[in-house]
Amino acid sequence: MSARRFAIDLTPLRTSPAFGTLFLARTISVFGIGFLVVALPIQVYRLTGSTAQVAAVATVIGISAFLGTLAGGTAADHYDRRTVIVASRAAATLGFALLAVNAMLPEPRLWLILVCAVIDGLTGGISETALVAAMPNLIPSDKLAAGAALMALTADLGSMAAPALAGLLIAWLGVAANFWLAAGASLVTTVLIARLGPMIVERGHTESPLRAVLSGLRFVAGHRIVGATLLIGCVTMLMSGWTVLVPEYVSEVLHGGEATAGLLFAAPAVGAVLGSLTSGWTGSIRRGGQVIFVSTLVCAAGILGAGLVGVTVVVFAGLAAHGAGRVVSDIARFAVVQARTPDEFRGRVSGLWTAQLTIALSAGAVVAGLVSSAVPTREVFLVYGAGGCALTVLGWCGLATLRRVGSTD
Repeated sequence: MSARRFAIDLTPLRTSPAFGTLFLARTISVFGIGFLVVALPIQVYRLTGSTAQVAAVATVIGISAFLGTLAGGTAADHYDRRTVIVASRAAATLGFALLAVNAMLPEPRLWLILVCAVIDGLTGGISETALVAAMPNLIPSDKLAAGAALMALTADLGSMAAPALAGLLIAWLGVAANFWLAAGASLVTTVLIARLGPMIVERGHTESPLRAVLSGLRFVAGHRIVGATLLIGCVTMLMSGWTVLVPEYVSEVLHGGEATAGLLFAAPAVGAVLGSLTSGWTGSIRRGGQVIFVSTLVCAAGILGAGLVGVTVVVFAGLAAHGAGRVVSDIARFAVVQARTPDEFRGRVSGLWTAQLTIALSAGAVVAGLVSSAVPTREVFLVYGAGGCALTVLGWCGLATLRRVGSTD
């Protein structure tokens, strides 16, 4: 079997200049935000000395991002999607610049950081939702999986490279430099998107925002394939809380330190990058529904496997498998959902998709925390992963329509 079949499909970049611009803009944006997500908690902790305050800022961003995805979905189905993205990224640029100016003050203001956290969350949710809604119109339907793989690759590479560089930049120039870099990246993103042509919705809605959201929910609930695809995505969402298990597991079972924990935190990103780089086969699959279930099972089974023997290399391999399964599941689910969603609903469906990703860490952390409090530390990965496997099998049995579906039929 040819290795080319497994290599990531670059066709969308070669054949669609607009997609190439969108890809470049998102790559720069993700990289810049990677510096922000490291600098912000460090600054808040330096100011307050309180982990609770750090968590509070993260919660504000999370809630704002969730609301932003819903607002962005409605806006993306009513206005020019390019305008929505440009306006939200321009607002984000101002917010990041405000964080930088605040960090340069003799006494930075915590309330101003909270205001910027709201701006960051809202604008991020709005722009990401509009971008996801715009992408399917820039490439052929049989290249949706390839486009999703390329977009996933930018996020995973950013999560690997940016944090390490951000730490070095903070040590060298301080947190303000990170905020300025994030603002500069956001500004470049804004300019790149502004150069694209209009992205007008085929048949925009004229409903009020609340009615528009409800219409989107009704569409998803009434569509057996789109609804089922988002439902099975809840399994990968609930499996996203593994991070809360790592510190205690490293200390009590692996008897390691910060270096071991850091290695394990990076493992899923390594697996996800490998999954994206070898995702070329996803563009030619005939049974997209089955791929969704199998990759979701791998996502959960990887966590289960991480807890089998209590050896660092096995835990790393299991978490890497989790990351690979997660990204393939995301790619396959994206292709199935977008191929079956009319353009007039793409913004709102993309909003629900992005909202699911936004709350994944929080929801998964709650579930993982419950597991951690109920079973011995040595067994947490086993039980947590086994629960995900069981949910996937239930989905396989109960969602027959999705199980039988192809990628684009």
